[in-house]
Amino acid sequence: MSVQKQALVFASFGVSDRRAREASLDAAEALLAERFPAFAVFSCYTSNFIRKRLAGQGINIPSLPDLLASLAEQGYSRVLVQPSHLTPGEEFDGKVLKAVEEARTLFPEGILVGRPVFDSADDYQAVLAAILPELSLAAGEQLVLFGHGSPHHHNPVYERLQQVVDERHLPVHVGVLEPSDTPNLPMVISRLKQSGAQQVLLAPLLLAGGSHVTRDMAGDDESSWKSQLTAAGFTVRMKLQGLGEYLPFRELYAAKAKKALENSGWLK
Repeated sequence: MSVQKQALVFASFGVSDRRAREASLDAAEALLAERFPAFAVFSCYTSNFIRKRLAGQGINIPSLPDLLASLAEQGYSRVLVQPSHLTPGEEFDGKVLKAVEEARTLFPEGILVGRPVFDSADDYQAVLAAILPELSLAAGEQLVLFGHGSPHHHNPVYERLQQVVDERHLPVHVGVLEPSDTPNLPMVISRLKQSGAQQVLLAPLLLAGGSHVTRDMAGDDESSWKSQLTAAGFTVRMKLQGLGEYLPFRELYAAKAKKALENSGWLK
């Protein structure tokens, strides 16, 4: 009797910075391998740009379609794809779901997709519970979370997170990098001024700290969030670690994968 081959694919956008990659994406992959020993764990990046950049450094990370085709050739009969993506946005819909649908006939026992971090109403509280203890505020400080946003289609997740925070009366302000999306930095600054804040802890609402963090959030250029917040009169302290560097946040991916496996009956 042949042994059933099962694979768990951790699909992320990707990050080119080695330290950030090891501390977040690689750490999350290792946690999934620990939690699900019956599954062989693989990783892939959905960003063609980052994969090409890493290939130039001799680091070859497959795309999701290529990895799924390889797993089928290796005889894997069932696969769970767990995305690292925070929101069910363009990258998740256009690359993860699309690749899974195109590969559905390759796996006799089926292929599943876990859900992104922000998916159900309970997820917002779970994320806050995972990250707020890691972002402890000094007396008088307020927290600004620096998210990515979407350049093409507005993603309501960030506004909903702000609503959840406000309902709990927490000194937290959520913003996104994309200036055409909302809530953007001018809106965050307006909220801070209305609150009477003078001191700010600025931290990424991103899985991995890469160039967006070091340049767009924390850079010395006048366009960075640090510089704009300072110019607006706030004293700015920063935490540069991506969310994936926090074990409680990485555990959210294990919970998402477990739920998908239990719902399918693959996890007894």
